[in-house]
Order: sequence, then C-alpha cells, then structure tokens
Amino acid sequence: MLRYEIMTEIEAMSERFQLLKEGIYDAVVTSSQDTQSKKGSPMMDITLTVYDEEGKTHEVRDFLVFTRQMMWKVIHFAESAGIIKEYKEGKLCSKIAIDKRVLVKISTEEGKEIPGEKLNGKPLGTRYFDKNKIEDYIVSIHGNGSLNNKQATWMIDDRIPI
Repeated sequence: MLRYEIMTEIEAMSERFQLLKEGIYDAVVTSSQDTQSKKGSPMMDITLTVYDEEGKTHEVRDFLVFTRQMMWKVIHFAESAGIIKEYKEGKLCSKIAIDKRVLVKISTEEGKEIPGEKLNGKPLGTRYFDKNKIEDYIVSIHGNGSLNNKQATWMIDDRIPI
C-alpha cells in the first residue's frame, strides 16, 4: 500500500502554486535539454530544484537562449555552476549542466491573461497563476557551491547588483 498525505484539492493547489519570496537561493539543475527557441536559436531548457529557507524544494524552469542579447545569462549560469571553462571552449550543453549546483536570483512574474481559445470554459479575463522565474545566476565570492540562504547576502559577488 502507498503511504501519502491526504489533502483536499484546495490544499494541493495551494502547495502546487506556493511561490518563493524574491531573493537568492541554492538550486540544483535536475534536468536539462538542448533544443531550439521558437526563433530557431540554440537553447537549454532547464529545470532546477530550488531550496527555500526551510529546505523545501520548488521546481523552477528556465530557458538559456544562446543569442547575443541573452548570452550574459548563459555566462552567469556557467560561472555559477563552475563550468565556465566548458562555456569558453564552446562545449556547454545540457549533459554537462545536469546535477550542477548554482545560486539563483528569484523574482515573481505576474500571470498573464489566458487567451480566449485556451479558456476552456473559464470566464473571460481569467489569468494564469503567478510564477517564480530565474532573474539571474549568481557567483559567490567563494566560488560555486551551496549556500545557507541566510548567508546569501554577504556571499554575493559584489559585481552583480541585486
């Protein structure tokens, strides 16, 4: 028999959409796939497990798009993960990124209005849920690795504004 916590649907949905407060967090790359953006640019579709102050996990998805306008984020990711050498050699890919520890700057993105064709019976004006997003990847002064979230304020690389 499976053992699990019984929840109401309201409790389950509340847990599903529990957002992290904006700030700096430890995270691990749990999955990544090399793919292409809608415009055909090379891209890494990454899922990270982010750890909050109590050690609870939250999955956050990010897309590293290898374009001139977004290369800053790719570089910050590689630095935070300790794989900048691979980036500089042109070898950065999902296979190398999986299981790497990083520091992430989390923000909250307001849910957009659901397009009419996707409402599926919901009232006009219904919005998607708000979600966390990765604003940036952070490099600690002491190199990559895990941080206690309460220590994050003094370990941030002072070249990166928060």
